[in-house]
Amino acid sequence: MSVEAIRRNLVVQRWGTPQTTVGSLNEPREQVENGVEFNEKWVYRLPRAEPDDPRERIVYWRRYDFVASFLVGADGRIVREDPAALLSGLRSRGYLPDGVAG
Repeated sequence: MSVEAIRRNLVVQRWGTPQTTVGSLNEPREQVENGVEFNEKWVYRLPRAEPDDPRERIVYWRRYDFVASFLVGADGRIVREDPAALLSGLRSRGYLPDGVAG
């Protein structure tokens, strides 16, 4: 079974729209952060059931291409994550907004 590439709409399906964005897909200047080059960064503030739960998810993009995803721990430590398993089962062209019948 092949894994679908990580696309912007898959990320939005799973986690919604980010609370903060830095840059844009059309931003010509690239930045480097956490060892990755990107031109757009999405930041999600995460609900925390336990004090040690991660506080943020950062998703980096280069134009339309997924670059990397990181979790920011309660202690500020940043750890790269592999979102493929978290996005499995979603189809980039299968999304229907709430209230739209399929």
